[in-house]
Amino acid sequence: MGRLENKVAIISGALGGQGQVAVSRFVAEGAKVVATDMSPEPDGRVAELVSETDAAVAYIGGDLCDYSLLGRIVELAIARFSGLDILFSNHGIMVGKPFLETTVEELDSVLAVNLRAPFLLSQVAAREMSKRGGGSIIHNSSVGGLVGFPTMAAYGASKGGLAQLARSMATDLAEYNIRVNAICPGVVDTPMPERYVEGLGVNKESVFAEMEGMHLMNRLGRPEEIVNVALFLASDEASFMTGAVIPVDGGLSAI
Repeated sequence: MGRLENKVAIISGALGGQGQVAVSRFVAEGAKVVATDMSPEPDGRVAELVSETDAAVAYIGGDLCDYSLLGRIVELAIARFSGLDILFSNHGIMVGKPFLETTVEELDSVLAVNLRAPFLLSQVAAREMSKRGGGSIIHNSSVGGLVGFPTMAAYGASKGGLAQLARSMATDLAEYNIRVNAICPGVVDTPMPERYVEGLGVNKESVFAEMEGMHLMNRLGRPEEIVNVALFLASDEASFMTGAVIPVDGGLSAI
């Protein structure tokens, strides 16, 4: 029996490098999953899982900044899988720009996606979890929400807020037996840092070498290393954990 047997999960950011791994691993551990991302249709491993007979994965696309979508995501979990036990708030965007050059529009965008959307999706999800006797909510924050980096003020503010949101939600939701924790990854080898570096217009190899050197383990993280922690927090193995903000950063925040 898998660690998430008979559990129903929502995973946002499901089509990204880390999201694809999360959906696949959650299913392998016995969960039924509602996957969501911006694309109208799924791709990659998520598309394969959706197309299987008696599929354990349902997909719904759209912008999580659209409040009406949030209710539809939870409704899909109830309609297809009869409830909701887990939310892995895994989506996010990155804005890399010097503080004095960051525009109002860029600030509003990163806060809306990285903080407002998880806040409101968690509200909708927690209301359903409370009817079911409890659940687990995991926010994917960032080491950038714990320590400061140049050109990352807007992103860091959003991810620092998300870490604090996990702590605050944990205090409010304990009476409903809903645990809330946050993971703070270091730089993970996914398309997101690739896009960030490309946008800087600098030598890609040298920037990635610098990123690797920031970690005590002298490399980037792998998606499955983050998902492993999310799986633990989603499972009953973490039944005494709530309000935790956990660096999974190859030692970056220890330096």
